Amino acid sequence: MIGIANINSTTGIAYGYISAQALDQEVVQILMYGRYAINHSEKTFEAEYRAEHGLSEDDELPHDAFDSYEGGEEEVSGKYEGVSYMSSYLGGALHFFIFNSPHTTAKARMASPCVPNAGILDTLDGNVTSYDVPPDWRQ
Repeated sequence: MIGIANINSTTGIAYGYISAQALDQEVVQILMYGRYAINHSEKTFEAEYRAEHGLSEDDELPHDAFDSYEGGEEEVSGKYEGVSYMSSYLGGALHFFIFNSPHTTAKARMASPCVPNAGILDTLDGNVTSYDVPPDWRQ
């Protein structure tokens, strides 16, 4: 299974892909900003800021260090309620890859070529097996 896009190479199960619009908005907030969320975009900005200003990892950042940080389509990953995920943007809209989960479905739709082999979780009326989100995460 190594090398197949959007398939978990250990389990052989397709990643799930779900729109933030299909999720409860409180869950979206937790996934993006909760204590288990890792904002890779912010970390990259911080590393670049440190390099540009000759600061080490031990140096405290000035209070205004993030004033020029614009954010936008932020890359965030984490594990919440046993679900490993990462944010993704398709056409500017927030989505989430579900890399691993205690939940699976055999009713995902086949994804478009934009996310090959993944199971689309927005509407469960297909025939693709993929990782899924817990039922109470949905709107």
